[in-house]
Amino acid sequence: MPRVVVYGGSRGLRMDPATIKRETGLPAFNFAFHNGRPEDAWAVTDWLIDNHPDEPPAVIWCLQATTLADTPMAPGLIVDKRLSQAFPTALINSKMKWALRKPKRNLLSGRRFGFDGMLWWNSYDRKRAAGVTLQQSLRNYLDADMLATAGNRKVPGRTRAKAYFSRTLLLLNKHHIKPLIVIMPYQPKVLRTFLSVGWGVKQRALRTYLKKLRLYRDFRVVNCLDIKTFGGSPNGFYDGAHLTAGNSRRLIRYLVRKLPGYFRVPMPAPTPTPSASPSPSASASASPSVSPVTPPAYTPVPEDKSAPADFLE
Repeated sequence: MPRVVVYGGSRGLRMDPATIKRETGLPAFNFAFHNGRPEDAWAVTDWLIDNHPDEPPAVIWCLQATTLADTPMAPGLIVDKRLSQAFPTALINSKMKWALRKPKRNLLSGRRFGFDGMLWWNSYDRKRAAGVTLQQSLRNYLDADMLATAGNRKVPGRTRAKAYFSRTLLLLNKHHIKPLIVIMPYQPKVLRTFLSVGWGVKQRALRTYLKKLRLYRDFRVVNCLDIKTFGGSPNGFYDGAHLTAGNSRRLIRYLVRKLPGYFRVPMPAPTPTPSASPSPSASASASPSVSPVTPPAYTPVPEDKSAPADFLE
């Protein structure tokens, strides 16, 4: 059972569990996903606590301004009963036909992962091996269409993603877990250009939301938007946003040095309680020591299907 877990989207996939273990002595696992959203983190947290209530992990959650916008949920959350039991039945029923129509994909095709969940090789590495330079990759982040999106000043409102982010924090807090929220960096040239067209509106909205949420959730935010914060390298990117393993390791070492207390294993609740689910098949403890945490009530929301979410993370 890992004692430190990493959540997030594709920008968290290179956060190295082996470095976490070397720096802290604690076994770690990377639970970040391509296009990973708060709904994914909710399902994983529900599963971890249900199956290992006596071993609550420390949590690093990699976040960016686009994380809290609503995009389509991963089909696996809908069709895999180990994960779908964490969501309202009405939500699963409303998405099931859509999820079953999605083409089946071999997520390991063209990708290599370590046993600890870290991504070791994917299309970014193939392009790099084929001679594509960082400067060439940055062009996709600096073209007119991307800059128009970066500067559109749209920020998430009352989204499903925010609801699951807040509820996941509550579930973690109920089990004495105080997550470390990391605002992920951009390649410096891209960051400067994004800010020049209005990206700061999105960043300020994220920080304001997190500041308000801290009034009733217990977590720590570390703003690593600028690589100078953690001594990162401007060349340690595959493109405008995705860190190489080397830069990710620099970020991990900075987090451990800055906040060593967040890498201590939480004490389990006196009588651990799995998270409650509205699904009849889910087991919910009647323990009085830890009140159950239910998922947000199902409310249909508009989803942004225009582009993969990770592309502009």
